[in-house]
Amino acid sequence: MKKVFQFLLIVILSTSFVYSQSEPIFSFDELMRITEENPKMISEAREKTSFLQIPHSIYLPEGIFIEARAVQNNRVLYAVIKNLLNIYDNAEVLSWEQIQSKYELSNARIHYLKQPTKNPTLGYPEPKPSELLAGKYLLIPDWTADKVLKLDPNTGDVIDANYIVASGPLQSPKQAKFAPYGFISVSDQISDLVQKFDTSGVYQGFFAPAGGVNTAILDNIRGHNYRPNGNLVVTVGSSANQNSVAEFDASGNYIGQFIAAGVGGLNSPFDIVFRSNDVLVDGSSSNKVHRYDLNGNYLNDFVASGLAFPQQIHLESNGNVAVAGFSPPSALYVYDSLGTLLASYNVVTGLRGAYKLPNGNYIVTNGSGIHEITTSNTLVRTIVAGVSAQYVDYVDFDYVIPVELTSFSAVVNENNVQLNWSTATETNNRGFEIQRSVIPNEVRNLSWVAVGYVKGNGTTTEPKNYSFVDEGLASGKYAYRLKQIDFDGTTEYSNEIEVEVLAPMEFVLEQNYPNPFNPTTVISWQSPAGGHQTLKVYDVLGNEVATLVDEYKEAGRYKLEYDASNLASGVYIYKLTAGSFVSSKKMMVIK
Repeated sequence: MKKVFQFLLIVILSTSFVYSQSEPIFSFDELMRITEENPKMISEAREKTSFLQIPHSIYLPEGIFIEARAVQNNRVLYAVIKNLLNIYDNAEVLSWEQIQSKYELSNARIHYLKQPTKNPTLGYPEPKPSELLAGKYLLIPDWTADKVLKLDPNTGDVIDANYIVASGPLQSPKQAKFAPYGFISVSDQISDLVQKFDTSGVYQGFFAPAGGVNTAILDNIRGHNYRPNGNLVVTVGSSANQNSVAEFDASGNYIGQFIAAGVGGLNSPFDIVFRSNDVLVDGSSSNKVHRYDLNGNYLNDFVASGLAFPQQIHLESNGNVAVAGFSPPSALYVYDSLGTLLASYNVVTGLRGAYKLPNGNYIVTNGSGIHEITTSNTLVRTIVAGVSAQYVDYVDFDYVIPVELTSFSAVVNENNVQLNWSTATETNNRGFEIQRSVIPNEVRNLSWVAVGYVKGNGTTTEPKNYSFVDEGLASGKYAYRLKQIDFDGTTEYSNEIEVEVLAPMEFVLEQNYPNPFNPTTVISWQSPAGGHQTLKVYDVLGNEVATLVDEYKEAGRYKLEYDASNLASGVYIYKLTAGSFVSSKKMMVIK
């Protein structure tokens, strides 16, 4: 009898152990929050599905969306969303074995990591391309297929469901924006990079960090944006820059923390937006929207309570601020410009992104699709079903901050010309090459030569002033222009300006400077007329020790540097002869 009891006990314990191994340890709410903040768990789950040759995401025709989110006890855990609008309603966490036994998958859209998608168009509307948008779109990244969708900003209709498809570079695209440098930047949470695409959606490489992946700089990144001066700023969730906003220059080089870690209580930042006089940053763990000045210094909390895991912050044209709330009580919250709550809409939950359409409705995204809702808290439509949609951003491909030259002038000072110019804004500006041409005999047959270069300020919306001095010119008329050069090699020319360097009124030989000297000094003179000139150096006994000039010279002002390294200490005489004009001065070498 004792042996029978022991056997039954072993069977019961073994059964309990197996059962506990198959039961998920996370509730649906917990699984969504933990993996949303730590997307590498989703990446690990996808890798596990690839190893097991099972799907990572499934969308069923009856409106159920299933996504691999974590691995527990060597099993993949799937989040099962049964209500595309309220993702927390009756949702559950299941294993692959449980999904197979519970659902008919033959007609489903099924995504694999390394195999073609089955029924790829299920849940997508027929695209509606438009030729009238002139480069103005909404961009929405999708984690399910690691791509970016393009929508009509006026209607919310899908224009291109596969605008950017880059399953290698993109591993969890969070936000797609149009950079002021003329390309699309995509912050990717798992690759830890801000990736770069042209406006056709073609991959151009990583943008930041400039040297490639460096988790000490970017790790578990979320939303990104651009400062008024054009610098990139990125919200960071892990590693050395955890709970900070990292800043990069126009070339993607890391500058430092724009907002220091934890300043103002910032905890797990998810988005950053710039208003005219301040900056708003939300935190998924601080559950607040924090407010900073334009230099990243903490001011106060724009929203101090009532939020649970805020994600995208959307600035409306009327000054209101919409915040997408992800965790329960999940809703779209709308505040006035001072942070007073005006309204909330919870017809769709688990929100990540939001954008207000011209008709007053909102496009919102969540872990199951892209939806349009009204300010009466009703659903207009589900635009795309069964996708893990992210932030919504308006882009205008025609809006690139130009190098706007506001002035270009010249001042003549004897035989020197000082050029001065100013810009109101600059984009991708490497610098300015200064070009000069002689204007011979009043005929504008110009031949341009580069005479100098001045470094630009990259990208900035702040006014900048520049100057350059062209020295030692002969008398005559000159034309100048600027050749503005972008970092990508694109060039543009300024208008031309003319100056005249007048000939001197008389012959003058200047005292050398410095004097005494060792071993070099500068000798200057001017001639009111052209002719053969000599400039020679003699010792005190009248012996010629050097000939510095012996040639025809046009009327003008001249100077040269004389190196007396081969002379002994003492007094010497330098003499200028030009026709009937003769002048000499003493100089002293001290060694």
